[in-house]
Amino acid sequence: MRKPSLIGLVIAAMFGCGGGGPARPEGPKPVVTDRVLVNVDANGVALDGHDPIAYTTDGAPVQGSSAHVARHGGAVYHFATAEHQATFEADRAKHAPAYGGYCAFAASQNRLSPSDPTAFLVLDGQLLMFTNAEFLEMFQKDPAGNKAKADANWPGLVTQHGKPAGVATP
Repeated sequence: MRKPSLIGLVIAAMFGCGGGGPARPEGPKPVVTDRVLVNVDANGVALDGHDPIAYTTDGAPVQGSSAHVARHGGAVYHFATAEHQATFEADRAKHAPAYGGYCAFAASQNRLSPSDPTAFLVLDGQLLMFTNAEFLEMFQKDPAGNKAKADANWPGLVTQHGKPAGVATP
């Protein structure tokens, strides 16, 4: 009986020993893309131009200025002061509104709803926006539970409604 040659063994190893030829592809691989979902106006401005830092420092919505701006996650944020702008820029993810500035109560119900800059809550240092005072009131009946639901629903809402990162989102 003949011994297999080294070349024959290498070829068998490359194409599999079963004689079926090269391995079949596993099928299409899912394409993973980064997506963003931010509630902005036609100019890409978030919070209707209100200063996101002022919600925590002043406890109220304060109109920002186009003289003090920063970009984050597909949105332009306006600030009332250069100090607020610098605070935001030091940790953009921390200071941007949760759920892209969409209504936190709607997100807890696995829905998207725009927000009113006067309907807000700062919860554990995080800015939450609401469609109106009624949605804010409903959210406050169980803030921890509603926030947990919104946190769980948000990735799916971004996947379903978001735009590829780097694309303007007016």
